[in-house]
Amino acid sequence: MKFYNFLLIITVLLSSCKKESETIVSNDFVTEIDSLKLTSKDIKKINYKDIALDAKTNAVIADWQAYLTVANGIQNMVTPDFTFFNADVDVFNSTIKDLEETIPEAINTQPIEARVLVLKTMLLKFQEIESLKTSTKKEKLIAIKQVLSAQSNLNLQINKKIEKDKQVILKPY
Repeated sequence: MKFYNFLLIITVLLSSCKKESETIVSNDFVTEIDSLKLTSKDIKKINYKDIALDAKTNAVIADWQAYLTVANGIQNMVTPDFTFFNADVDVFNSTIKDLEETIPEAINTQPIEARVLVLKTMLLKFQEIESLKTSTKKEKLIAIKQVLSAQSNLNLQINKKIEKDKQVILKPY
């Protein structure tokens, strides 16, 4: 009889231990899922130089619809709203292609083309990371930082080009 009581106690202990470990695992899993979700606080913690376009560039950029669409998508990225990247792949790809092909003549120089190419690459990289289910929060934050930095560098080059064109330098004869 003592043997049966002992066996019963051991069975109860082992079964209760198993339930506790399942609860712990499920709580860790929930915490892990929450830690993968990006928030606006996480994105605001990203350290990069945010360079905006000058008011002087409005006349040149106003007709560049692809840039305005991409800039709007990047601006929504900070909230974090990734619908520009996830909504329709064909629209995203055509916008990226138009960004590269429809650079206004007033700013169509090699440095700006290079920055547009870098921005295109970073946008495609972020879109790929965002579409993967296995990407981590850290990978997404790094990709967001790269996109934001690429846009800032493009804005800087556009500002430089417009500023340089506005300068009137008189050369002595």
